[in-house]
Amino acid sequence: MKVMGFYKETEGPEELTLDVVKGAGGELYVEIPTGMRNRLEVVVGNLFKCIIAGIVDAKGHYTRTIMGEVIWEIVGYWNELHLAEADIRQYGLKEGDRLRLVLKSIVQHGRESSV
Repeated sequence: MKVMGFYKETEGPEELTLDVVKGAGGELYVEIPTGMRNRLEVVVGNLFKCIIAGIVDAKGHYTRTIMGEVIWEIVGYWNELHLAEADIRQYGLKEGDRLRLVLKSIVQHGRESSV
């Protein structure tokens, strides 16, 4: 599934494969794609409710299935979706992992909407 610009190509939840990177202070985050960020008008402070389906290799094959529900926040910059410390510990996430995420909804200005 691809997200291009300001429209969504398919119905239903969006699945993304994103690399975990390390930010300032050792925090971990994933980068939201530009098209999705623009379409959803993502700003710092937004919350994303997602399911971590698992960790995948470079070809998209699961190396570990997780299926855990998380709520992560855009912090610092509009494209940095920061991983909660509790989730990092619980699921054993680390820099360099490739996460398959299923985005369920976004909370903006106190209002929740599906993505």
